[in-house]
Amino acid sequence: MSLEEYWKSLGFLSNPFQFSNADKEVEFLSEYFIKPDYFEDVWGDPYNPVSNIIYAPRGGGKTAQRIMIEKRAKLTDDILTITYTNHDLSQVVDINHVDLQYHLTYLNRLMLLAFFSRIETDDLKFAFAFNLTERQYIYKLARIYLYETPASFPNQAIASLKTISDHAIGLWNNFKEPIANIIRQISKAKGIEIDLSKVEIDKKLVMSHKDNFMNISSLLRRVGYKSLMVLIDKVDEQSLTGNNPEASFKLIEVLLKDLELIETPFVSFKFFLWDAIKQYTVVAARPDRVFPYDLKWTWSQMQEMLNQRVKSYSKGKVTEFLSLVPSTKMLGRIILFSELSPRDCIRICNRILSEQFKTDPTSKVFTEDVINQSLEIFCKEKAQELITNANNLRYLTKTNRVSFTIEDLVKNKVASDSPAVRNIIYPWTTAGYLKKIGLQSRKHAKAVNEYAFQDIRLAYMACPTLTIEEFVRSKAYRCRIASCREVFYRDFDSGDYTCPQCNTAAYS
Repeated sequence: MSLEEYWKSLGFLSNPFQFSNADKEVEFLSEYFIKPDYFEDVWGDPYNPVSNIIYAPRGGGKTAQRIMIEKRAKLTDDILTITYTNHDLSQVVDINHVDLQYHLTYLNRLMLLAFFSRIETDDLKFAFAFNLTERQYIYKLARIYLYETPASFPNQAIASLKTISDHAIGLWNNFKEPIANIIRQISKAKGIEIDLSKVEIDKKLVMSHKDNFMNISSLLRRVGYKSLMVLIDKVDEQSLTGNNPEASFKLIEVLLKDLELIETPFVSFKFFLWDAIKQYTVVAARPDRVFPYDLKWTWSQMQEMLNQRVKSYSKGKVTEFLSLVPSTKMLGRIILFSELSPRDCIRICNRILSEQFKTDPTSKVFTEDVINQSLEIFCKEKAQELITNANNLRYLTKTNRVSFTIEDLVKNKVASDSPAVRNIIYPWTTAGYLKKIGLQSRKHAKAVNEYAFQDIRLAYMACPTLTIEEFVRSKAYRCRIASCREVFYRDFDSGDYTCPQCNTAAYS
């Protein structure tokens, strides 16, 4: 039996856990998408638009929201979305050199493409709708932005203009001819043929990218668009940003700060940002004018996401994820070790599927042993992703504690003295994996700081002698208060702890 035959035997048309990125699952996304509480606020009234920032951890569902906005906008022909995800930084040496011209040159190109696509597919009488002066201005803009475009631009344009009709996309799809030739064809069909190579370059317009942006948005309204949404995503996935929150912020800093631009009439900017960038954007952005939202998943939403996912991938044959696991306890364990991240939850499930196939492909249920084994493997993978320095990762596995003081780690011989331990844990605290939870008093000595791991995968890796079952039973606790239900990790055998959220006493 092959793996494909195995997931088909479970009732699936394709592997429901193969992809953890919404861009790869556009076909099924509408069926299993779970709306965050504020999704309608972000959509808002597109005809009276407001810009927003949406913060979420990596794998938290930002891209899924962006795609659903694209899909919703496509239901009407008077809303134009520009998906700004492909940030070509090939000509940028330093991320600090990214300026407003860099962004607006790209956006203005896309807006002009949308404009020409609109007049090509519409019954618009171009020569009558725009007077001679206006037409000359349009051609000058086209000369600036569309006459000579980077080699990467055609694919960027096709990926960005999601709400342009299929017929119009067909016009640009292959770009077998220069864009200037296509524009010449469109203008000829409208009765006024124009050759962009013969249009004089207007130096004033070349330097006026923001004014051009606002004017092109007005032109789009003239041809029937009543709303423009600029959807900015994947800023932390570029060549010069990567895992660096500050560099990711630098890429879009000038856009966030320019209120005049992002409050252009009929235009809204939707920033889908890695939550690690928030420490920088809260200083630069204006939350009273650019409303922020935090994407946080609940346990019930995670379970519903899994249910909808298996249902859509099986065309209704599998109605709930619980039917694939032996108990609600194991379902909860999968969600627990995902840290309420949809992406990590899918990755865990994909690992479980593979391990179950290797262990017993006749089983119609993921067994408890296989689930625990898969969680152990995933914790190792995740720890290597979060702590990329091999030496620092080795120190993690030597701590043998979930909560500790610096003195505890010295006694456990993780390092020889307190300064050495501080150097070891500094990157953990800086990244937010480790957090100060209070003071621990000592007899005849000054109280010292106590720390605890915030990520269960790292907490588990810090206790390498424990099985998953032993770890969950002795180190993890979920607050019993119904309105709280916070999950936290401590060495409960070494002290009394309270819930960090509601301050209720914990009982391991």
